Amino acid sequence: MLRKVPAGSLVLWDRGFYGYASWVQAPRRGVHVVGRVPDQAVFEVVRTLGDGSFPATLYPTWSDRRRQTHGFLVRVIEYTFDDPNRPGHGQRHRRVTTLLDANTHSATELVVLYHERWEIEIGNDELKTHPRGRLVDLRSRTPCGVLQELHGILLAYNAVRYFMPEAALSVSIDPRRLSFIHAVRVLRETAPRMRAAPAHQLPMLYAAMIAPIAQGRLPPRDHRINPRVVKKKMSNFAKKRPEHYRVQHPQTSLEQAVVILK
Repeated sequence: MLRKVPAGSLVLWDRGFYGYASWVQAPRRGVHVVGRVPDQAVFEVVRTLGDGSFPATLYPTWSDRRRQTHGFLVRVIEYTFDDPNRPGHGQRHRRVTTLLDANTHSATELVVLYHERWEIEIGNDELKTHPRGRLVDLRSRTPCGVLQELHGILLAYNAVRYFMPEAALSVSIDPRRLSFIHAVRVLRETAPRMRAAPAHQLPMLYAAMIAPIAQGRLPPRDHRINPRVVKKKMSNFAKKRPEHYRVQHPQTSLEQAVVILK
């Protein structure tokens, strides 16, 4: 996975990826990481930084820990939620990061950012459904043809996503506040004009395309949560019951609910 990540990226990964080798490899590739850690991970608090986080050292083995050899420096953030309607209220949560400067990247900022990783699910929905107005339907009957169709779908999706941040930057808002469906509609209307226009008119048409994309704004994300339950009986998650249909949603934003444990 790290071989595919461009240098300068920030990777958000789950505790299943926790391991000394992965954490050491990331900075060597110019990549920073924020991730969960398993409950059995041990971190010794030597000093506490101004934002409540603390530096700690990862070791490949218990023997290295005793000898203090081959250590790798990380930063640990421990926090909880003070909103009783938010999952994990009152429980201790831990995140580890290779971003060591607390003045540049505060603990609360990184916690909020990590909890936004599920935005990728919205991207999956956009990719599968909206560019073609229906679920992805691959028509080819050969492996090479399937790959060609997938590449075409990915190119179209990334083309839309390429223009959305530029449109958001032009009006100084978060790109997630822009509607993907609206951007697709604008591009569908603009592309034929740009194909037929002479070269000297393309900059004007491009600017005329960016402005409407910036107008398709979504309302702010509301404070909704869903219980981590399933309808199936045989599962690691709890079974869905009547009370889960009447769950109380958080009254505050995630940033307001985070309490850094010092």
